[in-house]
Amino acid sequence: MLSFLNKKTAGKGILVLKVNGFDLKATVINGSRNELKVTVSVTSHKVEPGAALKDVFEQLQNVLGKNIPSNVLLLHISAISGLVEVTDSFDSADSSNLLEMLRWEMEGIVASQSPHWDLGWLLMGRGYISAAQREELIVLAMEEKQRTHQTGDPSPMRFGEVAMREQMVSKEQIAECLHIQQKLQLSDQRLLTQWRPQVTPSADDSDLSGSRDMANKYLCTAMPIVQHQQWLDAVKKISGSNGIPRLNLRQVYPFAGSTIPLIGDSSETILLTEFHQAYVLCAVLSNHSVIDTVMIKCSGKQLDITAVADVMGQGAFVDIERWVVADVDQVYAEQIEYLESVFQLTPEPLARHTSLDVSEGSEALLCELGAVQHFLGLSPLLVAPLAGMPPPDPFYRSPRFKVAMALLAVPLFIASYEGYYYWKLEQLTQQLIAKEEQLNRFKASKKEQRKEYGEAQKNIALYEEKQKDLGLLQSEKQLVEQVIVKRQSFMSRLLPVLSESINDGVVLESIKENQWYEFSLTGKAVDQASIDDFNQVLSISLESLHMYIDKSPSNFSGDAALMQNGVYAFEFLLKRQEAQ
Repeated sequence: MLSFLNKKTAGKGILVLKVNGFDLKATVINGSRNELKVTVSVTSHKVEPGAALKDVFEQLQNVLGKNIPSNVLLLHISAISGLVEVTDSFDSADSSNLLEMLRWEMEGIVASQSPHWDLGWLLMGRGYISAAQREELIVLAMEEKQRTHQTGDPSPMRFGEVAMREQMVSKEQIAECLHIQQKLQLSDQRLLTQWRPQVTPSADDSDLSGSRDMANKYLCTAMPIVQHQQWLDAVKKISGSNGIPRLNLRQVYPFAGSTIPLIGDSSETILLTEFHQAYVLCAVLSNHSVIDTVMIKCSGKQLDITAVADVMGQGAFVDIERWVVADVDQVYAEQIEYLESVFQLTPEPLARHTSLDVSEGSEALLCELGAVQHFLGLSPLLVAPLAGMPPPDPFYRSPRFKVAMALLAVPLFIASYEGYYYWKLEQLTQQLIAKEEQLNRFKASKKEQRKEYGEAQKNIALYEEKQKDLGLLQSEKQLVEQVIVKRQSFMSRLLPVLSESINDGVVLESIKENQWYEFSLTGKAVDQASIDDFNQVLSISLESLHMYIDKSPSNFSGDAALMQNGVYAFEFLLKRQEAQ
């Protein structure tokens, strides 16, 4: 079997599909037993499985033509691995009891480790922001919550609003990622679980070929049934269409732990640390067995590298002889340097540590290479993959059998099938009619909502306009009040000055304000000396008000009546001194 698989791999190779929630990467890997080569790797940014598969196969056809592999492996981010230990008192002989026990144990692991599909991670996955920008936005969002908590504001700015405020993303990009986030939320979280018993070496560790004792530990992988079935249906639908070969989805692998098969045949105790965008996996390997595993999730928050350091400093993670690091996304160099400084351990890159001769440029495809290595049975360290495609349809549904039955004149059998399919078609037709009616009602309701929305928008615009006018009026009112208060204050100071400057020989008849801080004073005096005295005293008193007399303070009238009565008329012009 292995020889046959190797021959198939050496031909068209194996197609590995890698799903991380916001894109699909398709990689073709082939080669010999000791060397696997990446032929081509393409990516689709579509979220819906059928559309994403169609996109990547179109790209593969442009490169490979008809030489697309039929064997398919799926790496899915929602497939979560774990090391489960059952009690000694549990009877694991009954496979159905064991299935329920392991599924129950895996529910907690999947619930805590499944990606959160938070908006920041989706924006980063779509390439709209970098990892550093995501961390900066997380800090800003936390500061925004603290600020609103202190001020009592019940509506702090959300992550997307902060990102738009900082001009890191556009409104359209936020809307796109929110739509993806909604599609990725699953209401049905029932799990499909697969496991394999974990073996431990015999008492004589030096005899690696000796017998092995079965332990109560099981390597498990679990995945939501809905997502699993979604991809099985998508692969089955596209298989054999538009020049695509008949695809055979053989296994479904998790991200975490998929590089374990790349560890070579070694009796040493090795710590493998896998860095992914969604989580970090720490696994202790010894004598072809997985001793312990721990996953630290970081999809919905910043990676706490101190948590990884705490794991490496306790339990089975302490007594290790070698430390191997798989930086799958090649963005965690600083965190690896931090761990190296803490534990004084020298990390070995997995791409150079593995016994497999990884071709140049394939370091970023370690997960895909590990899945192919496991599928071909080239590694003593095994993982627990999930099932692939269901078995083919029964033989009596094949076209050849139908032709044979037709030639054997068994129309009744065929008629029964036709009747069944006709009944199903009628059911689907009725369902379609009901859906169309529901859609028409929805359209009518949507139209009414749009009308109400338009009226509401007009009212809002009118309200905003009135609010703006009210603000302008309030500003004008405030300005007028300030001017009146200021003018009253000035006049309260000017009138006493005029009153105190008048002598017994002078009578003021009028005070006229020509413009701001410019006044005309008219009056009469018994003689010129009284006018001059008034002029002198008033000039001195006006200095405290920063004013001066601009026009001659006396004006002798040549009128005969005035001359007879000995009356002198005068006019003063007071002005404000200009600021220096």
